[in-house]
Amino acid sequence: MTERCWLALVDEPPHAAAAAAELAEPDGAPAGWLAAWMQRAKPVRSALRVDPRIVDPRGDRGWVSLVLVPPGFALPFDDLAVQQARRDVLARPPARAVSTLLRDSSHFQGAITVTDQRRDADPFARLAPRRVLRVGRGLFGRPAPPVGPTIERYGSANPWPWDRYG
Repeated sequence: MTERCWLALVDEPPHAAAAAAELAEPDGAPAGWLAAWMQRAKPVRSALRVDPRIVDPRGDRGWVSLVLVPPGFALPFDDLAVQQARRDVLARPPARAVSTLLRDSSHFQGAITVTDQRRDADPFARLAPRRVLRVGRGLFGRPAPPVGPTIERYGSANPWPWDRYG
């Protein structure tokens, strides 16, 4: 099995993470850390799989819209509401980075949208609770934009691929 990219919200600066950044609420109150790990095994219980192309340890600060499905709730990735949210993301002005978050090979567990300026709307927020946070330097880059409106997945073990098929 190959390495995977994991993302988790943690209380303290993470150890052995590939990239991490401090978080703040919109009013400036501390909100923990967001960290990414590149490894096979899940690094912490709350970690979810994320597209590794959005992670960059040299990344700038910005804003994140973090949508997380509550624990114990299962939403199939192929659910029409998830697919419509993805279509709606593609119909909007591009964000700096976007990735769905997966807990396993076939269940949507959330999404993260990274922007330079705060945005008040997120199509994924129709699916689960949303938090808007300021993110510090060192976690999110600027991957190349999608080449087209890909909706289909290749291999259920891969989060939202949009620029290539393996």
